[in-house]
Amino acid sequence: MPVKMNEARTLKTRQILKNPVLTLGVSQKDVGKYKKVAMVYGNVAPVIVSAPEKSGECVILAGSARLEACTQAGINEIPAVMARDCDEVGRLKLSLMMSALREEASALSEGALINQLINEYGVAPRELANLLGKSKAWVSKRLSMDQKLSETVKGMVSDGSLCPRSAEEVAKLPAEVQTDFASNAVNCGLNKTEMGFLVQSYRNTYSDDVRRKIVESPLEALSSLGRHSRKKSPATAELNGPGRKLGSAANYAAQMLLKAVNMAENADKEAVFAAGEQLGRLRDITAETEMALNRLLAEVSLGKPWGERAW
Repeated sequence: MPVKMNEARTLKTRQILKNPVLTLGVSQKDVGKYKKVAMVYGNVAPVIVSAPEKSGECVILAGSARLEACTQAGINEIPAVMARDCDEVGRLKLSLMMSALREEASALSEGALINQLINEYGVAPRELANLLGKSKAWVSKRLSMDQKLSETVKGMVSDGSLCPRSAEEVAKLPAEVQTDFASNAVNCGLNKTEMGFLVQSYRNTYSDDVRRKIVESPLEALSSLGRHSRKKSPATAELNGPGRKLGSAANYAAQMLLKAVNMAENADKEAVFAAGEQLGRLRDITAETEMALNRLLAEVSLGKPWGERAW
């Protein structure tokens, strides 16, 4: 009997081959979310697979996190939609289009798929841009992330500590300084615009001392370069002012909070128990912070004079 395409069916998880490119973008956090659902309800969302290979196995085209969650949860069967039979290029295009829908967003997987299509199968960047409804610049940036980012920085993108837009800027740096710069910039709470400014400054200067400062002390370098270029570029003014410092501190605090929550969600019970006291303190501080910020932001939005604040 011929295999019916584009219809949901049930497959054994062992019948589905993992795609190394798609697993680049699978975080344990995403797997954990699907695993919680799967443990209670089973897998209620089908994955997309290719037509069977000669071995009878299918290749995963979309839904890698769901497949991994079912495997970890001991679920041996999974609903799947088998895409119509197509060649390897067609499969890659489908995977790329599904990734671009942001159902399981992964800039790394998108970059790897684009790299394969362009450099292994000769697909034109313009064709991919039209296929995805994106600009050629977007395609180029994703390609650069795959080709130029160091593996360590890719890991930072995968675990969520570095956003893809910031990673696009880091990819413009020499590979040997990317990890140190990205780690230090994240620890300082720098955003994409600030990191882009520093990357551009690194590329435009001939001074080894300036480059070293940008990599090792990005926040200090940002302030220093901002003061020097203030007359030329109003956008870089007040880089060391109290408002900018407060914003940087808030960015850093938010990133550390998200990192702690992510680690807690993916930790085992023993690790959570061991850190219970610290996590409880974090919870209490977070509640107090929410109350304080709600009050302050409400007063600012209402234009209430600063001297009339009620403490």
